[in-house]
Amino acid sequence: MEVRNEGIEKRLLAALTTKLGPQRFELWFKHSRLNFDETKLVVGVQNPFTVARIRASYIPEIEQACVEVLGQSFPIDFVINKAETVATPAARTPAPHLAVKRSGAPVAPSGLSVSDVVCLEPPPNAGIPSPGGPLKTLPTTNKTGRRFASLKTFVEGLSNRLAYRAADLAVHHPGEINPIYLFGPSSVGKTHLLEGIWSAVRRRSDRLPPLYLTAEQFISSFLQASIHQKSTAEVFRAKFKGISVLLIDDIQHLSGKNATQTEFLHTIDTLRTQGVQLVFSGDRPVRELSAFRSELICRLEAGMVCGIEQPERETMLHIFRNMVQQRRVPIGDDVCRFVASRLNAHARQLSGALNRLHAVYLSGGEPITLAVAEETLDDLIRNNQRNVRLQEIDKVVCETFGLPEDSLQSRSQTKQVSAARMLAMWLARKYTRSALSEIGKYFGGRSHSTVLTAQKKVDGWIDGKHPIHAEAFDLPPAEAIRKIERILQVG
Repeated sequence: MEVRNEGIEKRLLAALTTKLGPQRFELWFKHSRLNFDETKLVVGVQNPFTVARIRASYIPEIEQACVEVLGQSFPIDFVINKAETVATPAARTPAPHLAVKRSGAPVAPSGLSVSDVVCLEPPPNAGIPSPGGPLKTLPTTNKTGRRFASLKTFVEGLSNRLAYRAADLAVHHPGEINPIYLFGPSSVGKTHLLEGIWSAVRRRSDRLPPLYLTAEQFISSFLQASIHQKSTAEVFRAKFKGISVLLIDDIQHLSGKNATQTEFLHTIDTLRTQGVQLVFSGDRPVRELSAFRSELICRLEAGMVCGIEQPERETMLHIFRNMVQQRRVPIGDDVCRFVASRLNAHARQLSGALNRLHAVYLSGGEPITLAVAEETLDDLIRNNQRNVRLQEIDKVVCETFGLPEDSLQSRSQTKQVSAARMLAMWLARKYTRSALSEIGKYFGGRSHSTVLTAQKKVDGWIDGKHPIHAEAFDLPPAEAIRKIERILQVG
């Protein structure tokens, strides 16, 4: 049992301050609590990021402080101090995979992400009991408290415009088009849209509560009812009474589960007749939902099917700017453009890059400059880039500027060929792992210093510091580079 000994805690914190120095102690241990239970030391911190940082860098200092104050080192455990976590009643829950927080943001049980949580909350003063009885949080000591996404933070672009407008339709004109099916690859915003619909409906006092769950939760709940209840259908179906919107994520996981599909089909038909808005998501088009019953395929196709593609570069840039603004990290627009141009496979990749930059900022306290970003994200960028060959760059540059093949490898010094050759060298330096000498040799047997000069000159064109002859390019250099990058599939 933990012993709250303030004297021991103060001495341990004082010893840590001496070992770390006031600045580092203030950054990582200012809000920490230390409890000693005679067998281990329990360190209470504010968030998982702090736990990771302390584990990686400061365990030796904590152990040394223990030796000084307690005479020996002890095992160290970490807990997250969350004053706002929701207490879990001791009563039995009818569906332990369902989770709800009666006020504030949804809470994810330990081991689950926020998208693994079923959120069901009646509007204020609605006086409507929760469907299927009271829903409680899984017994756990680790609740993230992370909020569901909002439609207001969703970045609309050409790649997702139809899906975004379908989500808006579900909120403001429920039941008019049913069901809505959103599909696309991972990390294009499907879950964001479903969570955004849930959040928007939940705030409306004139609507019954929404219900959000994953396909795995739908399956799990159905199987639990089948195993533990005598009247499976009645118990399971009671959970979908008294709702205005049903949102189910990743329905492709229903493939091959015949009994669950039968119940899913019944749920769709029943709720549609009641005017409940149905919104589902999946990772593939309707016709590619393998092992789905034909009746389910027909129900989905009779509604509104919206595909979401990978976001275009400007949309990715807008997404990253929003992430930076929400995190309140001092990152300039030049860094935002750099990250979005180099790491544009999907939005989660941007989130991972921001986590790195945020960690560097927290540890150093200085704004993130372009040089710092390049160094911090170097390995991510290199692993993300497609392996481009010099021959590919040569071919695409010649095609872009209408030059004959092999002209960049010739000794020609005409203004157009010379400018295009320098641009090709610049691209080779950026997108290949070829050495300077190899690049120079390929483009007409030139020296490594010529390649460096070309790189500096093109940088000057892009920045506007060095003029370029009008007859050299039909397009501004920056626009020409973007066009070539799109063709090479690196931009």
